[in-house]
Amino acid sequence: MAHIPNYIRIKEYIIENINRGNYKPGGRVPSEKELGELFNVSRITATTAIRDLVSDGIVYRIQGKGTFVADKKEEDLRNHKVYGFENNSSLNEGYHETIRRHTISAGKELSTKLKINEKDELHEIIRIKVIDGKVNAVEYVYLPVKYYLSLDIDNEDINLIHDLVEKYCFLKQKRAKVYVEPILPTKEQADTLKINSENPVLLWEKFTYSEEEKIIEYSKNVINSDLYRFYMDLDLKKNNSVG
Repeated sequence: MAHIPNYIRIKEYIIENINRGNYKPGGRVPSEKELGELFNVSRITATTAIRDLVSDGIVYRIQGKGTFVADKKEEDLRNHKVYGFENNSSLNEGYHETIRRHTISAGKELSTKLKINEKDELHEIIRIKVIDGKVNAVEYVYLPVKYYLSLDIDNEDINLIHDLVEKYCFLKQKRAKVYVEPILPTKEQADTLKINSENPVLLWEKFTYSEEEKIIEYSKNVINSDLYRFYMDLDLKKNNSVG
């Protein structure tokens, strides 16, 4: 019989206990030290097992507190609410907390994305999304000031970005293009999400276009991929394609 590596044994032990309900979603699993003592292996071996489980989305880490069982939720990309595509069916799920709002110069990177001049001014809004007491995402929103002349960013009650664009942008929004890709978070983002900076997150970028094909909103969300997964339900009879 082939030898089973110790870190695989630890992974199977944790998964089995999750499946049996011994470790419930949101509940703590044994620490690397406890697992090392339980299986009589080094802490490095136990850490390897936990790192693999984190990568698989089965558990997640909170710095200084421990490792916990992930409670994954599914989101339909076409009807997505929490990170950009908003609809009333999930308005009562969690809340946004604004971290910073002010006006900045576009600079090289943002001017390239928004196809404007580097010296053009932008309204910048940075928020976190909190669900069940956990920070699920960090959201960055950029609105070219020249399209939002009547918006007082310091005093506006910000809830749905879609409504903000609809109310204050003098150009009508027509469509949006979204890109999703895995990235590594910055230290600041990792600290905010309470994850290890080596844990991949999902970057969700959205470009909102006007009827004149001007980019009137650019937003990006750094999403804790330990807590969410996304799916698309395609109607193949309508000749939908991916790629």
